[in-house]
Amino acid sequence: KQKEYLQAIKLSGDALIVLINDILDLAKVDAGKMTFEQTPFKMALSISAMLHLFETKIQEKNLELVKEYDPKIPDVLIGDPVRLHQIILNLVSNAVKFTTKGKITVSVRLLKEDKKKATIEFAVTDTGIGIAESKIGNIFENFQQASSNTSRLYGGTGLGLAIVKQLVEPQGGSITVKSKIDEGSTFSFVLSFLKTDAQAESEVGIQELDDEIKNIKVLVVEDIALNQLLMKTLLDDFGFERDIADNGKIAIEKLQAKSYDIILMDLQMPVMNGFEATEYIRNKMNSKIPIIALTADVTTVDLAKCKSVGMNDYIAKPVDERLLYSKIVGLVKKPSFIKHNGSEEDVNIEIKKSKCINLDYLIKRTKANPLLMMEMISLYLEQTP
Repeated sequence: KQKEYLQAIKLSGDALIVLINDILDLAKVDAGKMTFEQTPFKMALSISAMLHLFETKIQEKNLELVKEYDPKIPDVLIGDPVRLHQIILNLVSNAVKFTTKGKITVSVRLLKEDKKKATIEFAVTDTGIGIAESKIGNIFENFQQASSNTSRLYGGTGLGLAIVKQLVEPQGGSITVKSKIDEGSTFSFVLSFLKTDAQAESEVGIQELDDEIKNIKVLVVEDIALNQLLMKTLLDDFGFERDIADNGKIAIEKLQAKSYDIILMDLQMPVMNGFEATEYIRNKMNSKIPIIALTADVTTVDLAKCKSVGMNDYIAKPVDERLLYSKIVGLVKKPSFIKHNGSEEDVNIEIKKSKCINLDYLIKRTKANPLLMMEMISLYLEQTP
């Protein structure tokens, strides 16, 4: 019962976060504050990491996800991967929402390229309910949905497409939609990206929990007891060592007394906040220890400030544990992750355990009853060729 209630609370919370983020984005657009980064990134990696998010949802609905990616697209391009994610995220989540059977196709193809830039067309096609021709004109308006009962049946705010349009057009792109009732829709948009010889900033793929990686010492700088408890729980789950400091001043004292691999730094704290503490660690202590900012306010101002005082990365609250794990491991990079480069002596270090089974579903189904589990496993072994 409690679990059901918690689940309900979490879902409502998530729904509210989506709504708030949408409205914040819209406010930025209206205020002309929508900024677009120009950073080198790997398009292929970016898209597949993004589609990864939808796997469970798509499996739940028995749909098929097809990805068509044009191999001619240059490896590294310059643009705003976060905004691109946001556009595709909105379009794919719409496709998933309005499709009950069939497939969702995400295609990315190179339209044209010259020495300086590559023009790419992205299309998301579904086999869902479709949109009436008379409605296509206004689905890109704020708070508009194709029919009045859409939000009752499918949920949502009617902001997704408005935001997509506001993200595509200011970057010089265009968006079009083709749709037939009951047959499905295709949303496609075209954007140009600059080409570059630069390397992409290393994008942290989501690391799976790796039992080998344990000996990471983390200093958590956070003043709110509940958040401290949450971070303790997460880090204990990862098997990392951790110390807690209530503010930046205490953190600096701890750093002087003991060595850590990484710091998770809250930004708003009494006595000495995260920015001041980071500045002190970088300039006065000359320490290069990786620092991840924990922030409830991911406005562009904050992020720019994080970078300028020398933080390595940031993570938004509420903290997503897989992302946190990936960022910690990505910044600390334990040797077992370093690609082997061929000297004979340490060849045997490199054997990484790969798991080929996942018993989560079985454990859930059998409520972890060992007898039942054994019975199912032996049946499976007998009957599966």
